[in-house]
Amino acid sequence: MKTKQIKNFKMNDAVYKLRRQVIELIYEVKKEIKDLPRIEVRIGEPRNHKVLGVAELKNKKIWITKDAIDLGQDSLRNIVFHEIVHAVTGFGHDEKCPLMQSKLKTILNKNDCMKYLKGYIKHGATMLTMAVAS
Repeated sequence: MKTKQIKNFKMNDAVYKLRRQVIELIYEVKKEIKDLPRIEVRIGEPRNHKVLGVAELKNKKIWITKDAIDLGQDSLRNIVFHEIVHAVTGFGHDEKCPLMQSKLKTILNKNDCMKYLKGYIKHGATMLTMAVAS
């Protein structure tokens, strides 16, 4: 599994621990959305220093950089949930939605992250920015 934007790290104990942090966030989603499909995860370093994560649209594969993991749990959750939306729904960026902006501008709390993600997973592209409006 490869992508042009991120160079995969070779698996070792340190990379396994980084990957585990991402997988734990996917499990957080799986507790709320039982039918969430399996998502493949790779960890690496960006080839372009502005990249924190990448997904194959609707192909259930995500790549997360060590830089993203180093930003801390809340930022990482925002990045992973954003990439899950891409990987599962194929939905692109939406600058009006704090979860789906092309750049990490707003760090949502855990509950708001989940609210937006659920909206996209359950309602697809028609969701847009309605999740937090309610």
